[in-house]
Amino acid sequence: MNRKVFKTGHSLAVTISPKALKELGLKAGDAVEIEVMGGRAILQKTSHNRQLDLGLKIKHKLGEKI
Repeated sequence: MNRKVFKTGHSLAVTISPKALKELGLKAGDAVEIEVMGGRAILQKTSHNRQLDLGLKIKHKLGEKI
């Protein structure tokens, strides 16, 4: 599968085909790990989200439907 590297904001990105996403079990928002070995990139889904938990709590107004 051939893909191009493109600029998005201040970063570079590569798209992943729907077939590869399905095989990897990935969907938008999933965390992945990329390892580079011998000139090849290995991508795999991580088993946990590495985002920081800020401990924020959201309060709803009384009577507001959630």
